[in-house]
Amino acid sequence: MKKVLLILTLPVCLVMGQDQPELPGWGVYVGYGMMGASGDSLDAGDGGSVSTVSAPGFGISKGVWLGSLPLQVGVGLHPRGYKMENDGISAEVNAQYLDLWAQMPYPLGPAFLGLGVNVGTHIGGKSKIEAEFYGMNFSEEIDLEAGDYGLDFGVNVGLGLPLGDTGAQVGVLYVLGLAEPVDGVKWNGLFFNAGYSF
Repeated sequence: MKKVLLILTLPVCLVMGQDQPELPGWGVYVGYGMMGASGDSLDAGDGGSVSTVSAPGFGISKGVWLGSLPLQVGVGLHPRGYKMENDGISAEVNAQYLDLWAQMPYPLGPAFLGLGVNVGTHIGGKSKIEAEFYGMNFSEEIDLEAGDYGLDFGVNVGLGLPLGDTGAQVGVLYVLGLAEPVDGVKWNGLFFNAGYSF
């Protein structure tokens, strides 16, 4: 917990020593996540593996001031999930979350570093199981209901690059989940995005 607090307070100290930057207005973004998971429940055993799944996401954002601190806040639909394989059995989870997020930007030349927090609620998705027994293949796909996975919250760090003065930007964001939406599982992963601010 001390490390998380240190990570969150460092940008505050850095921003206090900067001139007030110009914040973006309303914006939209789309992206593609390479999401994974970690935890005690994901022990694939000897010869097994846990890997990422890929899925799209999108949302809206707005630059705001919190007192003298600049923030970029937003809401969006973002993926979570993982794929686990062991002994001819493959299980894949592709969950969708509605996220609220906030980031504090710190300029680094033409780019900017962002550090923030996010909280999300599970709204749906799919789960798939495939298995092979004695030459026979079995496959089942299940629709996940809203709330099958619990509330997720965590920290995120990203790097964004504006594309000139066009209002467009590209970026990458790493998300580290601190909650366990199901026992023994924490979400994490990379989200590559492109956006436009009005």
